[in-house]
Amino acid sequence: MIFAMIFALTAFTVSAQDMAGATLGTTRPVDVDVTFTTKTFETQPWTKEFRYVVVVNKANTGKDAQTIKVFEYGQLIRQEKISTGRDEFERKGEHHSKADSWTVTPTGYYTPTFLSKDHRSSAYGGRFSWLTGGTKMPFAIFFNGGIALHEAPKGTEGMLGKKASGGCVRLPSSLASDLFYRIQETEGARNPRFNVNGTAMLDAQGNQMYGTKSAFSALIVVQNKVID
Repeated sequence: MIFAMIFALTAFTVSAQDMAGATLGTTRPVDVDVTFTTKTFETQPWTKEFRYVVVVNKANTGKDAQTIKVFEYGQLIRQEKISTGRDEFERKGEHHSKADSWTVTPTGYYTPTFLSKDHRSSAYGGRFSWLTGGTKMPFAIFFNGGIALHEAPKGTEGMLGKKASGGCVRLPSSLASDLFYRIQETEGARNPRFNVNGTAMLDAQGNQMYGTKSAFSALIVVQNKVID
């Protein structure tokens, strides 16, 4: 009876986990050519309607390589080193992955879709990681399927500033919690609609379109730009 109860509990826990951080399969995620600078607030005024704009640069070289910039009402408030995906196809078992996957952080314009303070993922981990619920991804801010901004796992902080993740954006701990709570408190916003390439969605009369569901007032941009 005890064994059956443990098995049932374990089965429930595993089925409730997701594959956060992984892009499964052999097809590489598509990167979109996007650019965001402070001038974008003027050339694309709809971006100023978001309280927070988070710009991730996944470039491997240049002064802004592997950085994140956080703007509030158009003003830069934080800039930190981060780690984006390794940009490789990895077989099951490499870097403790649970399945074949692409370790890519796709570029484009996004908004947060789901926040999970104590998230755990079954995409990566040791042989018995499922016993603890999966790999820890604290302060996860999901914005593109299983791709999220989250606190860098313990022991990986030294890799910040280099491509090192399975596809998510790893953040220093001080920023991860701060950004999580900042974005969380914006829930209930009615955001401008836009395309993944950063162009505004307009109606037949050329007016800006807006979402009809409650959302977080945050725009997340992932770009790959070498800035000298």
